[in-house]
Amino acid sequence: MVHADFSMAFAQLCIASAGYPLQLISVKSSIVAVARNNGVEFARESGSEFILFLDSDMVFPPDTLLRLLQHGKDIVGATYTKRVAPFDILGEPLANQRTVLTDGLLEMQRIPTGCLLINMSVFDKLSKPHFRFETNAEGQIVGEDYLFCDRARQAGFRIWCDAALSREIGHIGQSVYRLSAITHDATLPKLKLAG
Repeated sequence: MVHADFSMAFAQLCIASAGYPLQLISVKSSIVAVARNNGVEFARESGSEFILFLDSDMVFPPDTLLRLLQHGKDIVGATYTKRVAPFDILGEPLANQRTVLTDGLLEMQRIPTGCLLINMSVFDKLSKPHFRFETNAEGQIVGEDYLFCDRARQAGFRIWCDAALSREIGHIGQSVYRLSAITHDATLPKLKLAG
């Protein structure tokens, strides 16, 4: 399902990014890891240098792509809240990083993939499938995004979160949830919102 709010945000992003040679890819699967892997293959076939994952339950500013490209990082994106209470912030900052989402870049251990720019060269160093699910030692399923981050970091890549952009994107549920709408008590492990 593609939300109308996502469609409007995506159209505005395409207009704002008109100076770049964009290849629009829409992949569908009931298994999100399969959809992401198919997207990578389509991007590779089209000769793309980067792939920007934007989930259809997200809203974002028109300059999202431009802002992420300007960082010059192999893996950079934004984080956001879960769509249900208590609206925890997704992702895990790297140990010893500042933990306040204000401005600048935060280095992350893991970041969600709903708004994530990846240099296609990253996939050259990862075995296929690039996105997959696994279970951890406690028998819990590790999502395809977190597992991708684990594997990318093991391959020597650093993962970055644009803190300012994270405050501007939204995750669509029964409503659109934004980081600014939650209290200072909403945390990701060791990550708090600034005011």
